[in-house]
Amino acid sequence: MTPRKEKALRALLVSRTQAEAAKAAGISENTLREYLRDPEFSKQYRQACGDMLRDAAQQARQGISPALETLREIAETPGNPQARIMAARSTLEYCLKLTERVDILERVEALEKSIKEAIQ
Repeated sequence: MTPRKEKALRALLVSRTQAEAAKAAGISENTLREYLRDPEFSKQYRQACGDMLRDAAQQARQGISPALETLREIAETPGNPQARIMAARSTLEYCLKLTERVDILERVEALEKSIKEAIQ
């Protein structure tokens, strides 16, 4: 991959929109769209997004134990700490969603690999 495409890929990973990514990479939006149509570039982009998702899921998994501990403490402590309950619940929900997405991503990748092997 060319240095320009690598720069565009990095920009895509940290930008909110394709327009922002194109500007950050110093290319036009049309050029970025052309890059995204390139099978090799798209493959690298999907791989990088998958890696980021897996990293985020790992970080979220690390929050499960503290979130469960918080819920346990709340359950055992008199009072009404709604903010802590909501924070713990949000952490758990976020972690579960990320874990589900990583599982789906890994299954899709395995299916794609199986299909490629079957074709060859």
